[in-house]
Amino acid sequence: MKSAKQRFLLTLVVISCGLIAAHTGDVMSELTIQSGKLRQDVLLNLKEPNWFFFNATASMRQVARRLPESSRGATVRALGKVVRAYIESTTFKNEWRQDVRSVYPYDESYTDEGLAQKKQANDTEKAALKTQMATLDQAFAQMDPAMLQMGIRTQLVQEEQQLASLSGSERTRQAQHIAELKKMLNLPPAECKKQYLASLIEQSQKQVSKSGTDIDQEELALQRKKKAEFDAHADFHPLLKKRLQDFIDLTETVDFEARLVPMGYKQEFANPIYQRKPAEWKFLYRLGKEPVTEARMFAKQWLAELH
Repeated sequence: MKSAKQRFLLTLVVISCGLIAAHTGDVMSELTIQSGKLRQDVLLNLKEPNWFFFNATASMRQVARRLPESSRGATVRALGKVVRAYIESTTFKNEWRQDVRSVYPYDESYTDEGLAQKKQANDTEKAALKTQMATLDQAFAQMDPAMLQMGIRTQLVQEEQQLASLSGSERTRQAQHIAELKKMLNLPPAECKKQYLASLIEQSQKQVSKSGTDIDQEELALQRKKKAEFDAHADFHPLLKKRLQDFIDLTETVDFEARLVPMGYKQEFANPIYQRKPAEWKFLYRLGKEPVTEARMFAKQWLAELH
């Protein structure tokens, strides 16, 4: 079973040493590495705890065959600077947060900012409803009761026609409203006007009282929990420090002087303890002491500057 050791800087080593190498003037071009691929590999290796993601292209392997051993350390340093510059860029921060958001999604309308905007909209709606109520009261004060009854009758016909197209609770509410209108129409005009106005004011008051109180508290608690999960993972620096430290710890255990012996069609470590080492330990052994030492020095310096 593979060890859970984190292998972030193995990206630097594997690209630089065993697979590719070149002069350090323009390391990306010389190594035939596409920036998109490097960015993808860095993101994957930073967040993935159990696996190492990198596949060398045919051109990379061709370059590797022509690689002088003396250039491997310099290549590690050059590529390390490229990786570090990318991770410290705004582009990476945005891509990291976008990736975290896909794993820990949340509804922005339930954030403090979203709720503040919603409260502001509700307050505006309340003010508008109160203005409408005042205007309505003034308009009704000058309206002839008999003319109002005629208008209610016309409204009743229209609402009865709409009732046929409704169903469920909406149909029930509409039917109740129609029944109330019919009762009002049986009253003297002045009383009909009084009750109709009272009913409109009551409906408006319900809208005002309901406005701003319709936040689902269970959903609010859930979304705040999701936002907290996102915030806990949005800062990648703690994870970066852990990846660097784990890589340093792993490199310091590798015995580059370990002896190999033939074992059938392959070679195995003469020391059985080494044979039981995890795959990443053996991988670093195959890469060689110089590039791995260079990568460890780079990791140590980066880690020190992060603290």
